[in-house]
Amino acid sequence: MEKAPSLDIDNFSLVRGGLIYQLLVRVGLIKPGSFNVIQRSLFFVFITWLPLLLLSSVEGLALGTALQVPFLKDIVAYSRFLVAVPVLIMAEVWIDISVKSAVKHFIYSGLVDTAELPDFKAAIREVTKLRDWLLIDGCLLVIAYLLTWIVFSEELSSVTSAWSAYGAGVNKQLTLAGWWYALLSLPIYQFLLYRWLWRFLLWFRFLWRISRLHLQLVPTHADLAGGLGFLGITQILFGSIPFVASAVLSANFCRKVITQGVSITTFQIQIIVFLTLSVIITLAPLLVFSSKMLKVKIWGLRQYGSLVSHHNLLFEQKWIRQEQHKEESPLGSPDISSLADLGASFEAIKKMRIVPFSLSAVIGLGSTIFAPLLPLFFITIPLEQIFDLAKKILFGN
Repeated sequence: MEKAPSLDIDNFSLVRGGLIYQLLVRVGLIKPGSFNVIQRSLFFVFITWLPLLLLSSVEGLALGTALQVPFLKDIVAYSRFLVAVPVLIMAEVWIDISVKSAVKHFIYSGLVDTAELPDFKAAIREVTKLRDWLLIDGCLLVIAYLLTWIVFSEELSSVTSAWSAYGAGVNKQLTLAGWWYALLSLPIYQFLLYRWLWRFLLWFRFLWRISRLHLQLVPTHADLAGGLGFLGITQILFGSIPFVASAVLSANFCRKVITQGVSITTFQIQIIVFLTLSVIITLAPLLVFSSKMLKVKIWGLRQYGSLVSHHNLLFEQKWIRQEQHKEESPLGSPDISSLADLGASFEAIKKMRIVPFSLSAVIGLGSTIFAPLLPLFFITIPLEQIFDLAKKILFGN
């Protein structure tokens, strides 16, 4: 435990590194010791959404009935640049703080034995090196631009007329706002999203390395996860990534319902698959501990089961049969309090999970990801019915 400070875990971070991060530090958008998420969120809104508003207004494409989708009625643009981009930036605060706390907990809780500290340090060093790999941001930018044209092409083909292009079919020409959208706004959104996916993979890699260590798991731990329950809380925060994807997906579905009259039932399979995969993928990194937790649970059931049997036999001989024996229980006198304590410990082992998260965590994560999809259901319900339902909930009949 005395060697923990040498690991420099106080400076461990998934987000404070990389080429773009260093660039933002140099231009003053990130200051040492601070994330500056408010300033950065406003900055990226100003360069992604605001120019689109100004350019579309200049061209007369911001409002009006001539277009199927004028800019100020494009909920997809709102979802990407006024919701997704700020969330992806602000997520750096709560995820980085939680991840750093989790890394510290491995050490200060005694989960990582002193003999395993060199391997723990190597895992931290590997993640830090991959985080700071200069080529990764460039690769993510290339991917963002390649996929931008795929996404943009699909959007252009899904509406008859929109603020981003004029004309019809293959003869569509980009507007000024459309060019800014394709060359800057959409790639920035894509880059921020893919950078978080890279960080998610780094965290996955780190957990996998830690799962190979000889962790000091306790089958009777009160968190019912052998002492790894804290990881469930950290992992749920990574739900910010599918939350953003859910917001954009919901906006796309809503636009199709509004502009094309598509039935909401058309998307039900996609929604179910998306929610299921999002929850599974978000929690998947924690499954690397399952085999180790299962072994600890089986060991605990055997060892504590043997102790319970021995202690209970002595208790029965002393208090029920009233026999005199020289043999003492490993827990001391076999009285009713020790019997209850041992029984509680054995029940805790029986309830121990083989994953570091609970069912309530799964439900909470699923609800968070599903929340942005709720407007999709509301737009198919007449406003009068929503008011009537609200009155019944608030005031009864």
